[in-house]
Amino acid sequence: MELDRNTPVMDRELPDETSHNVRITELDGNRVDYILEAEKIERFYDRRILNGWKVLITSYDKAGNIQSTIKADTTIVDDARNVIFASGNVYVTSPNGSIQTRKITWDRNMDEIVAPEAVTLKRQGSVLKGKNLRTNSTISFAELAEVQAEGIFQDEEIIDW
Repeated sequence: MELDRNTPVMDRELPDETSHNVRITELDGNRVDYILEAEKIERFYDRRILNGWKVLITSYDKAGNIQSTIKADTTIVDDARNVIFASGNVYVTSPNGSIQTRKITWDRNMDEIVAPEAVTLKRQGSVLKGKNLRTNSTISFAELAEVQAEGIFQDEEIIDW
């Protein structure tokens, strides 16, 4: 048996870990910050990146109540920058409303969600469609470009959006 054999270096593009049917609980001190459930994940330890497929992320407020949920076909969780990228059939819900789009970026440091493509925003029974959404994880405000609306609006309500 030959013990001194040359072997190629492992490909850095391969994940350090691949898991199926996963539930990950992220803590902030002793409280649950968010729970990520996925059909499949790939982790890259040195880059602090997690790629997920068929993902549901449930985030919680400081009181332990559900703050929002994000469903997506794929996600990239960048723990180094505290940013989550979600794409493919993205659906965000919170007590204040819901968002449907193809792609979002959630900067968790600033609690800012950006959806650069077409988006459907539902709040209080009204529907807004547009592009370039900027909001937060609770959808407490929304900024949109190229807006179309469905419903009955008063002038003062548009300002509150």
